[in-house]
Amino acid sequence: MDIEVARHTVRIAFRSARELESLLSLLKSHCSPDEYKNYAKAIATAIASIHLEVVNRVTASHPGLEAEIDSNINKHGRFL
Repeated sequence: MDIEVARHTVRIAFRSARELESLLSLLKSHCSPDEYKNYAKAIATAIASIHLEVVNRVTASHPGLEAEIDSNINKHGRFL
């Protein structure tokens, strides 16, 4: 994949993780503590999988991209 597709892939992966993370507050207020714990664990697993299986794979193929991601996050609070 070329670098532009790699950047787009990382953006989508990060966006997916953010969406899942944002669900936690809703679940916490609408689920029992046990239900919330199970969902939170499942969401954490999904986010970790996104990072391991998508982001790490893309950055391994494009070594300079990791520094670009870090720089963007430090400057803007997210990867733009």
